[in-house]
Amino acid sequence: MSDTLLSVEDLWVRFPTRNGTVDAVRGISFSVGRERVGIVGESGSGKSMTGRSILRLIRSPGQMEAKSILFNGENLLDYSEKQMRKIRGHQISMVMQDPKFSLNPVHTVGKQICEALRLHTKASRREARQGALEMLEAVQIRNPERVFDSYPHELSGGMGQRVMIAMMLITDPKLLIADEPTSALDVTVQMKVLAIMDKLVQERGMG
Repeated sequence: MSDTLLSVEDLWVRFPTRNGTVDAVRGISFSVGRERVGIVGESGSGKSMTGRSILRLIRSPGQMEAKSILFNGENLLDYSEKQMRKIRGHQISMVMQDPKFSLNPVHTVGKQICEALRLHTKASRREARQGALEMLEAVQIRNPERVFDSYPHELSGGMGQRVMIAMMLITDPKLLIADEPTSALDVTVQMKVLAIMDKLVQERGMG
Protein backbone atom coordinates (compact mmCIF):
# COMPACT_ATOMS: atom_id res chain seq x y z
CA MET A 1 0.00 0.00 0.00
CA SER A 2 1.30 3.45 -0.92
CA ASP A 3 2.45 5.84 1.83
CA THR A 4 1.02 8.78 -0.13
CA LEU A 5 -1.29 10.88 2.03
CA LEU A 6 -2.27 13.46 -0.57
CA SER A 7 -2.21 13.41 -4.35
CA VAL A 8 -3.31 16.44 -6.36
CA GLU A 9 -3.71 16.13 -10.13
CA ASP A 10 -4.17 19.01 -12.57
CA LEU A 11 -5.44 21.64 -10.12
CA TRP A 12 -6.75 24.92 -11.52
CA VAL A 13 -8.10 27.96 -9.65
CA ARG A 14 -9.71 30.78 -11.63
CA PHE A 15 -11.20 34.15 -10.74
CA PRO A 16 -13.41 36.18 -13.09
CA THR A 17 -12.50 39.86 -13.45
CA ARG A 18 -13.66 42.78 -15.58
CA ASN A 19 -10.78 42.09 -17.93
CA GLY A 20 -11.41 38.37 -18.22
CA THR A 21 -10.61 35.25 -16.23
CA VAL A 22 -7.40 35.13 -14.20
CA ASP A 23 -5.75 31.77 -13.59
CA ALA A 24 -4.44 31.87 -10.01
CA VAL A 25 -3.29 28.23 -10.16
CA ARG A 26 -2.49 26.57 -13.47
CA GLY A 27 -2.60 22.81 -13.71
CA ILE A 28 -0.42 21.95 -10.71
CA SER A 29 0.10 18.30 -9.72
CA PHE A 30 1.99 16.91 -6.73
CA SER A 31 1.87 14.29 -4.00
CA VAL A 32 2.75 14.30 -0.31
CA GLY A 33 3.61 11.35 1.93
CA ARG A 34 4.68 11.39 5.56
CA GLU A 35 7.37 13.93 4.73
CA ARG A 36 7.96 17.66 4.36
CA VAL A 37 7.19 19.07 0.92
CA GLY A 38 7.64 22.72 0.00
CA ILE A 39 5.92 24.70 -2.75
CA VAL A 40 8.08 27.64 -3.75
CA GLY A 41 7.06 30.72 -5.72
CA GLU A 42 6.95 34.50 -5.69
CA SER A 43 4.11 36.48 -4.12
CA GLY A 44 0.90 35.97 -6.08
CA SER A 45 2.02 32.72 -7.71
CA GLY A 46 -0.83 30.70 -6.19
CA LYS A 47 0.72 29.01 -3.14
CA SER A 48 -2.05 30.05 -0.75
CA MET A 49 -4.75 29.22 -3.29
CA THR A 50 -3.25 25.74 -3.65
CA GLY A 51 -3.45 25.14 0.10
CA ARG A 52 -7.00 26.45 0.30
CA SER A 53 -8.04 24.30 -2.66
CA ILE A 54 -7.01 21.13 -0.85
CA LEU A 55 -9.46 22.04 1.92
CA ARG A 56 -12.10 23.15 -0.60
CA LEU A 57 -12.02 26.72 0.72
CA ILE A 58 -12.19 28.54 -2.62
CA ARG A 59 -15.41 30.55 -2.45
CA SER A 60 -17.50 32.10 -5.22
CA PRO A 61 -16.80 33.79 -7.55
CA GLY A 62 -13.59 31.77 -7.47
CA GLN A 63 -13.66 28.49 -9.38
CA MET A 64 -11.60 25.43 -8.49
CA GLU A 65 -11.31 22.28 -10.55
CA ALA A 66 -8.99 19.30 -10.69
CA LYS A 67 -8.89 15.78 -12.06
CA SER A 68 -8.59 14.58 -8.48
CA ILE A 69 -7.57 15.57 -4.95
CA LEU A 70 -6.97 12.25 -3.25
CA PHE A 71 -6.52 12.16 0.52
CA ASN A 72 -5.95 8.72 2.01
CA GLY A 73 -7.25 7.30 -1.25
CA GLU A 74 -10.54 9.25 -1.13
CA ASN A 75 -11.33 11.96 -3.67
CA LEU A 76 -12.15 15.13 -1.71
CA LEU A 77 -13.89 16.52 -4.79
CA ASP A 78 -16.66 13.97 -4.17
CA TYR A 79 -17.17 15.07 -0.56
CA SER A 80 -20.13 17.17 0.55
CA GLU A 81 -19.57 20.35 2.57
CA LYS A 82 -20.66 18.45 5.69
CA GLN A 83 -18.06 15.76 5.04
CA MET A 84 -15.37 18.40 4.41
CA ARG A 85 -16.08 20.03 7.78
CA LYS A 86 -15.06 16.74 9.39
CA ILE A 87 -11.82 16.77 7.41
CA ARG A 88 -10.84 20.41 8.02
CA GLY A 89 -8.99 20.92 11.26
CA HIS A 90 -9.17 17.24 12.14
CA GLN A 91 -7.42 15.16 9.48
CA ILE A 92 -6.01 18.14 7.57
CA SER A 93 -5.02 21.33 9.39
CA MET A 94 -3.78 24.63 7.98
CA VAL A 95 -1.58 27.24 9.68
CA MET A 96 -2.18 30.65 8.13
CA GLN A 97 0.34 33.44 7.54
CA ASP A 98 -0.63 35.85 10.32
CA PRO A 99 -2.18 34.78 13.65
CA LYS A 100 -3.71 38.25 14.12
CA PHE A 101 -6.22 37.42 11.40
CA SER A 102 -6.77 33.79 12.41
CA LEU A 103 -7.35 33.98 16.17
CA ASN A 104 -10.64 35.30 17.53
CA PRO A 105 -9.84 38.49 19.50
CA VAL A 106 -12.78 38.17 21.90
CA HIS A 107 -11.97 34.69 23.20
CA THR A 108 -9.01 33.51 25.23
CA VAL A 109 -6.34 31.38 23.62
CA GLY A 110 -7.27 28.42 25.81
CA LYS A 111 -10.94 28.55 24.88
CA GLN A 112 -10.11 28.54 21.17
CA ILE A 113 -7.71 25.60 21.43
CA CYS A 114 -10.18 23.63 23.53
CA GLU A 115 -12.97 24.31 21.02
CA ALA A 116 -10.77 23.02 18.19
CA LEU A 117 -10.30 19.75 20.06
CA ARG A 118 -13.87 19.30 21.30
CA LEU A 119 -15.29 20.05 17.84
CA HIS A 120 -13.70 16.90 16.46
CA THR A 121 -13.45 14.61 19.50
CA LYS A 122 -15.50 13.56 22.51
CA ALA A 123 -13.06 15.16 24.94
CA SER A 124 -14.56 16.58 28.14
CA ARG A 125 -13.82 20.15 29.20
CA ARG A 126 -11.21 18.91 31.65
CA GLU A 127 -9.57 16.68 29.03
CA ALA A 128 -9.60 19.50 26.50
CA ARG A 129 -7.95 21.88 28.96
CA GLN A 130 -5.26 19.34 29.81
CA GLY A 131 -4.67 18.61 26.13
CA ALA A 132 -4.42 22.32 25.34
CA LEU A 133 -1.88 22.93 28.11
CA GLU A 134 0.21 19.97 26.94
CA MET A 135 0.08 21.22 23.35
CA LEU A 136 1.14 24.74 24.39
CA GLU A 137 4.07 23.17 26.19
CA ALA A 138 4.90 21.11 23.09
CA VAL A 139 5.27 24.30 21.03
CA GLN A 140 7.78 25.51 23.66
CA ILE A 141 5.63 28.07 25.46
CA ARG A 142 7.23 28.43 28.88
CA ASN A 143 4.15 29.36 30.88
CA PRO A 144 1.24 27.45 29.31
CA GLU A 145 -1.22 28.38 32.08
CA ARG A 146 -0.68 32.10 31.59
CA VAL A 147 -0.95 31.90 27.80
CA PHE A 148 -4.03 29.66 28.11
CA ASP A 149 -5.88 32.48 29.88
CA SER A 150 -4.53 35.24 27.61
CA TYR A 151 -6.26 36.99 24.72
CA PRO A 152 -4.59 37.07 21.29
CA HIS A 153 -3.75 40.81 21.52
CA GLU A 154 -1.70 40.09 24.64
CA LEU A 155 0.70 37.85 22.73
CA SER A 156 3.68 38.67 20.54
CA GLY A 157 3.67 37.64 16.89
CA GLY A 158 5.92 34.66 17.53
CA MET A 159 3.84 33.56 20.52
CA GLY A 160 0.63 33.93 18.53
CA GLN A 161 1.99 31.77 15.74
CA ARG A 162 3.01 29.09 18.25
CA VAL A 163 -0.54 29.17 19.58
CA MET A 164 -1.88 28.71 16.04
CA ILE A 165 0.41 25.71 15.54
CA ALA A 166 -0.80 24.24 18.83
CA MET A 167 -4.42 24.74 17.78
CA MET A 168 -3.89 23.10 14.41
CA LEU A 169 -1.99 20.11 15.83
CA ILE A 170 -4.10 19.36 18.90
CA THR A 171 -6.45 17.16 16.86
CA ASP A 172 -3.43 15.12 15.68
CA PRO A 173 -4.03 15.62 11.93
CA LYS A 174 -2.46 13.41 9.30
CA LEU A 175 -1.53 16.38 7.09
CA LEU A 176 -0.46 19.92 8.01
CA ILE A 177 -0.59 22.73 5.46
CA ALA A 178 1.62 25.67 6.46
CA ASP A 179 0.87 28.79 4.43
CA GLU A 180 4.05 30.85 4.91
CA PRO A 181 3.66 30.55 8.69
CA THR A 182 6.67 32.77 9.47
CA SER A 183 6.19 35.58 6.95
CA ALA A 184 4.74 37.95 9.60
CA LEU A 185 7.49 37.22 12.14
CA ASP A 186 10.88 38.76 12.86
CA VAL A 187 13.83 36.94 11.33
CA THR A 188 15.11 35.93 14.75
CA VAL A 189 11.80 34.19 15.55
CA GLN A 190 11.28 32.51 12.16
CA MET A 191 13.87 29.74 12.61
CA LYS A 192 12.55 28.87 16.08
CA VAL A 193 8.98 28.50 14.81
CA LEU A 194 10.07 26.42 11.81
CA ALA A 195 12.18 24.18 14.05
CA ILE A 196 9.20 23.60 16.36
CA MET A 197 6.96 22.68 13.42
CA ASP A 198 9.57 20.38 11.90
CA LYS A 199 10.12 18.59 15.21
CA LEU A 200 6.39 18.06 15.84
CA VAL A 201 5.71 16.87 12.29
CA GLN A 202 8.54 14.37 12.53
CA GLU A 203 7.50 13.11 15.97
CA ARG A 204 3.87 12.69 14.97
CA GLY A 205 4.55 11.13 11.56
CA MET A 206 2.55 13.73 9.65
CA GLY A 207 2.85 14.98 6.11
